[in-house]
Amino acid sequence: MISVPLLASARPSARDCTYNLFRNRQRPDILCAVPEHHPVPSFLVPEDWTFVRPLHAADMAPAGFEDRAATVGVRFNGFYLFQITASQKRIAA
Repeated sequence: MISVPLLASARPSARDCTYNLFRNRQRPDILCAVPEHHPVPSFLVPEDWTFVRPLHAADMAPAGFEDRAATVGVRFNGFYLFQITASQKRIAA
């Protein structure tokens, strides 16, 4: 029997939910993604974080957002922290 290695798909993985994105006021490159059906973590206070926009399943993810890492982060923490990479410093509102 010939073994055929599994190759990763060339298309990006589909996001399984809509995330609400929050930006850190002191460090604007740091964002927190919270699934819309999850409670907002208590550390996301208005003095330190600002709501940016929802990230829908069909939307292009901001640079630095990794779908698989978000899924794991949400499973263990209820949210996903990530950093915007140099290729995209702003998220369109």
